[in-house]
Amino acid sequence: MADAKEFLRVDSSDEDTTITALLDAAVAWVEDYCNRSFTASGSAVFHLERWRNAALAYGPVTAITHVKYNDTAGAEQTLAASKYYTTAATDGGMLIYFHDTPDLETYNAHPVRVTAAVGVEESANVKHAVKMLVAHWYENRRAVVTGTTPVQVPIAVESLLSVERIIDNRQ
Repeated sequence: MADAKEFLRVDSSDEDTTITALLDAAVAWVEDYCNRSFTASGSAVFHLERWRNAALAYGPVTAITHVKYNDTAGAEQTLAASKYYTTAATDGGMLIYFHDTPDLETYNAHPVRVTAAVGVEESANVKHAVKMLVAHWYENRRAVVTGTTPVQVPIAVESLLSVERIIDNRQ
């Protein structure tokens, strides 16, 4: 918060609620754009349509916490760890492979849920991109302002984040 306020050149606490909300939104935007969690001890749930080998690209994935599924009766079950194995991908993701899996509930769109430990500490580029987004949104508080030139997310933010971004071409 202090770094963001310094970057914005805000000295009072009058705008703290707004700046906190903008910080939260900027971090969420950056994590979504990069396909990464910048919380070192975060977790993510990957939804799979069926038992299929999958790239868990949001990451970096450090471990599988558990795999849950809905059986043919619709009851939630936990898959034994002996029924899957993983390998690390070069982009920080993880590949998961299943074998000898049970039948799934017929009409569930995403019956397989893989919960994984994810996260990495943010780099200087990520920190600066977040501050730039906060400043951009702080100065442009409306989605559309009539009578002005449209403004979008600054290209510098995307440039800073390009080295952090995971793009998964395996799916």
